Parts: sequence; C-alpha cells; structure tokens
Amino acid sequence: MRIAGVDGGQTGLRLRVVGPDGSTATATSGGFDYDAGDPAATILALVKQAWARLPAAERRPVARVGMGLTGDHRPDEVRRIEAGVADLLGAPEVRVAHDSVTAHLGALAGKPGVVVVAGTGVVALARTGSGTTGATARVDGWGHLLGDEGGGFAVGRHGLRAALAAYDGRGPRTLLAAAAADRFGPLDGLPRRLYGTGGTVADVASFSRQVADVARAGDPVAAAIWHDGVTALVDTTRAAVSRYLELAASRPDTTVPVSWAGGLMGVADLVREPWRRRVETEIPRAHVVDPAGDGLDGAVLLAEDA
Repeated sequence: MRIAGVDGGQTGLRLRVVGPDGSTATATSGGFDYDAGDPAATILALVKQAWARLPAAERRPVARVGMGLTGDHRPDEVRRIEAGVADLLGAPEVRVAHDSVTAHLGALAGKPGVVVVAGTGVVALARTGSGTTGATARVDGWGHLLGDEGGGFAVGRHGLRAALAAYDGRGPRTLLAAAAADRFGPLDGLPRRLYGTGGTVADVASFSRQVADVARAGDPVAAAIWHDGVTALVDTTRAAVSRYLELAASRPDTTVPVSWAGGLMGVADLVREPWRRRVETEIPRAHVVDPAGDGLDGAVLLAEDA
C-alpha cells in the first residue's frame, strides 16, 4: 500500500511518499503562519508545491495520508485541507492531526510518554497509550502572542527587545544591538520592517540564530536569554510529566519516557543539553530518551495506523 506523510510547520513543510516495498521519496516547500488569513489555502498550496517537486514516477495516487500541522485549525478548515489533499494525492483517506501528535508518534515510535516540541513555537504532548490511543494532554502551544515560551520566536523577540533597550540606553550594553542592525538594518527603522509584513513570526524567530552566535561570543545578555528559554522548556516539561502521571494514575515508582522534537532542540550547546541535564536533575520521574524519529516519521505512522 502506498501512503504519504506530511509534516507542516512555520518554517517548512515536508511530504514523504512510502511505497509498498518501503521505498521513500521526500520533497519540501515553505512554511506557513498559522494565524494567516486563509491557512487552509496556504497549506494546500504548499502541499501542491511539495508534490510537484517529487520525481514524476512518485506522483501516483496513495491509499492514505497522515498530516501533522502546526496550529489549531477550525473544523471547516480541516475539512478543506482533507478534501484538497485527497484530490491532489488521489487518496481515499486523509488524517489531519496537530503537529504535536505526529512529533510524539515519531519521537517515541508510537509508545506512551511525553514529547517536548521546540521550534519556532513550543508545545508538549503527554500520551498514556500506544499509537493514537490513550488519554492525552497538551501543555503550551498557545502561539507566539500567548505562549510558546522558550521557542525560537520567544528567543528572537527577547533578543530584539534587548537590542532596542541597549540602543535606547534603557538596558545594558550588548552585542545584540550590532547583530540586530546587521540583520535588519538601522534599529530606528526596525518596527517598520517587522510590523505588518506578513513574515513577522519567521523574521523574529530567525534572529534566534544571531542570539546564539552572540551568546557563544560571551555576551551575558544573550546568554541569559538562552538560560531563561531553557528554564521555560523545563517548566513545560515538568507540567507535561505531571499531567501524564495524573492521566495514567501511575504508581509512585513510575518513570515517564521524555523525548524531544523540533529544530530548536538541534541547538545542542544552548538548548538540548542544558534542558536534558536539568530535566534529569529537577524532574525525578522523567527518563529522557533520544528520539526514534521526527515529525515526518510520525506523520507516516499516523497514515499507517490501522
């Protein structure tokens, strides 16, 4: 049976076709802002773009599609996405889930536990059953205006705030001011370049790379931003582990598998390793395990799940 998986987030969308023999073909397209005017249309356009980038021999109908998408979409939007993808890929069945679900499936290979997803935004998912069974609880994932603490957008935003505070004389001197000017141009024009461009979330989140560079250069302001981000991720992890234990009505000696997903966790020195050390030290019931796969692997598992 030919199936397909789609992993769509704010920084990119990936599509993978898996053949009956296990062979795979993967293509990518751009990301999307989940509070865009018409997210369903944007997602469908990106899926179409990725599908067109597959080798011609792979653009044949599939039996089922699993999709993990960032953001909470309205029922009518989900129906439009399902119908559009079904038509494009010739699929009788399309399954759409939040990207935390597919990240969880991929990282823990469908097993119970907690997965913390840290990319542009942040969300943690606790699931007590295998596959898509069992009770679930989400922590954070409230979007860049209300939550996503410790994510790439939050780090970039704090970096830009620190740069502007230094520029004004309201805050300590920091190399972030020069980094922001190099990245965006003169700081007195920064609001005009960011507000109302349609790419504000991605642009701000992308500045997290400069915040990392400046922190590695020894800047204490930038280093503090990353420390605070890790603290937020640890707090999110702690809450998700607590929710898991409540849902599972676990024995006092139960340990909870905890893994991770998302591009920000790829920043090993400033994020993943400090987060891992603190989770293992500060959350005794948590057992941190390396991810078995990623969100695209999870989307394929969603399509495979009977």
